[in-house]
Amino acid sequence: MNLRPNNPDDLKLLSTLLPRMVDNQLDSDEEQELVEVLQRSTEAQVYYLHYLQMHAELSGAWGMADNHVIRQLNQQLPDSVFEQAQRQVDETAKVSLPTPSSLQQFSEAILGVQAVVAALVFVIGALAVGLFVSINSTPNNSGTIAQSRHGSSGLNSGNAPPAANGLAARTRNVVFTSGLGEHETPPIAAVVVRSDGDPETNLVVGSRLTAGTLKLLSGTMQMEFMGGAVIALEGPAELRIHSKDAATLLSGAISAHVPPRAQGFVLNAPKAAIVDLGTDFGVRVTPAGISEVEVLSGEVELSVLGDDGNTLSSQHIHEASRIRINGEGDPLQAIESGLNDLPIISGSDNSELPLLLDYVDTVRRDQPTLYWRFDDTDGSVVLNEMPGNHSASVYGLEESDDSIRFQNGYARFDRCDVKRYLVSENAIEGLNERPYSIEFWMKPDDLQHATCVGIVPENRTDPRMFLNVIEIVTDTFMIHEPGAIRYLHRTPPDVNYEVGTNAFTPGICVPGQWQHVVTVKRTDAMEIYVNGKLVRHVSLAPGKVNSLGNFHVIVGQLTANETWRQFSGAIDEFAIYKRDLSAEEIAEHYQLVDLTNQNY
Repeated sequence: MNLRPNNPDDLKLLSTLLPRMVDNQLDSDEEQELVEVLQRSTEAQVYYLHYLQMHAELSGAWGMADNHVIRQLNQQLPDSVFEQAQRQVDETAKVSLPTPSSLQQFSEAILGVQAVVAALVFVIGALAVGLFVSINSTPNNSGTIAQSRHGSSGLNSGNAPPAANGLAARTRNVVFTSGLGEHETPPIAAVVVRSDGDPETNLVVGSRLTAGTLKLLSGTMQMEFMGGAVIALEGPAELRIHSKDAATLLSGAISAHVPPRAQGFVLNAPKAAIVDLGTDFGVRVTPAGISEVEVLSGEVELSVLGDDGNTLSSQHIHEASRIRINGEGDPLQAIESGLNDLPIISGSDNSELPLLLDYVDTVRRDQPTLYWRFDDTDGSVVLNEMPGNHSASVYGLEESDDSIRFQNGYARFDRCDVKRYLVSENAIEGLNERPYSIEFWMKPDDLQHATCVGIVPENRTDPRMFLNVIEIVTDTFMIHEPGAIRYLHRTPPDVNYEVGTNAFTPGICVPGQWQHVVTVKRTDAMEIYVNGKLVRHVSLAPGKVNSLGNFHVIVGQLTANETWRQFSGAIDEFAIYKRDLSAEEIAEHYQLVDLTNQNY
């Protein structure tokens, strides 16, 4: 059976509604639309099952569907569906989730449309109860993932999540079981980006955190939540992390910066919940357990909570206001700002890439076709360090209000509302007719979905016609670890943007740190190297490797036609080779940069 609905309107609806469903954004009309699509199309039901199964199998997934939303959806399906599901349970004695490869066999074995929907209800129920990470759940047994900047990961001893097997609930004759198995990893919620303290968990820059409790004995730790919020925690402090969008400060002080993409981030404190409305704010919990909230810019919605954890009262708190929450039943108290008693969130520093003397000579020795160092530039043209006419033009320099500039020997990009990027003045001839390599250093500001490099055909008649895309990926519907680096190769470039092969790194991209990225297209494979080491190898099918054509290079955003996926941060030592660099050459380049003073 086809895993895609034959009706293009149904496919379009599902493509819109399913992402909104797993993000808990469906309104009542959209829920009804989804029910109607499932009821009229067997292919839509199987596509729905396949979509949710992919989310169920993603160990690093986040934002699973809210069980309240799913329950409302289930209640709108016919009662006979549940009877069919119960018969299926009785007949098989034990029902397990099908793998994607067995979806066709699974769906064809169930008689009739209602039975297929029943299977969907059964699977969705399991997902809702077992996989959704609720803010109100008890996190004492939650695991903490600590992952190094080189990509190795493991659960801290003593904090492994318990096996979640057995009966969880029984509703309307449908049995729900827990979704997380003994060896499954909880979703990643945040990544440590700076640390100068002595945390009890011995976390370092690059460590990735799941739901759990963090105790900071002294100093300051800064982390970026995968939803986009950035917080600085000052010790002694204790922070309970719930998800990529929520945390609770139990003691100590915290500052939060919430960019537009993370709006709605929730920070709880004793007797209080602070919901961001687009702002910077700070929270301090005194040793006596009294919460103080200060809005530094923008506004928040402050709720006073009762003993049951629900809101007793709420109000907007505006910029330059500091409020004390003394306890249940007591009025909110306006107090003077504590000025320097909140931690400072550090932005990206302006330090240059610390090259050793031999780095440039070694790169030149290895004969790149294009080598941009960003040292010798008048602000509008970046010269090529190698023979040949492959300098870069700076587009949008005036319109972007200094959002692309050159300082300390690198190119600095800031996000803005207009197009700004670097583009090769002349196309590279025959780039994809043989192996080639792309090399650069980057220091991203954050983990927002951002394109570092795009390789496009010379004519660029359609902005989706990429040969390559190299980008940071976090908020996508593809299967990968959050904060990964994506390398897309598409041969030949095609107007159908769904065609192509992806390679994703383990989640090793760390904001505020210089990191070395090399992508290599070999005769039969594509590879990604990060900090001198091979982190991903993906084989390419015969006939899907080389193609004719000349190609332009775009650096700093996805296309020359839109402001999509703008990169924010620094890029340096950008080179393209019309051959495949060896692993030894890549490691040598990395070792010629001194990163000992980075904040690791």
